[in-house]
Amino acid sequence: MNVRRVAVMTGLLGLWASTCGAAQTVGQGTIRFSGAIVESGCATNARSGSVMELRGCAQSSRGSRIEVRSVAPVVSVDAPHVRLVADSGKGRYYDQRYVLADSAGKLIQSGNYIITMTSP
Repeated sequence: MNVRRVAVMTGLLGLWASTCGAAQTVGQGTIRFSGAIVESGCATNARSGSVMELRGCAQSSRGSRIEVRSVAPVVSVDAPHVRLVADSGKGRYYDQRYVLADSAGKLIQSGNYIITMTSP
């Protein structure tokens, strides 16, 4: 009887250990990419004074989404966003100019922000 109980406990311990071991491999694997990058990205220039420029953007990147996230919030800034102020819209490539503004449209002159552009 005692030997049977030890065997059952050893089996349960083994089952538990294998389950924990399997949980550690979650998230590992290989990602394969096939294809080609056929257009170069935009050249960016972020100057002080809340102006950001994109130059030489391919027409295929039109419709990009731009998001702003505050790293160190400034109390006086409410809902920072990027506003388009100029767009060349000509030819195979285009240029754009954006400004960083708050919800009232006032240009943001201070703070730390991460600006992310996601192209289609």
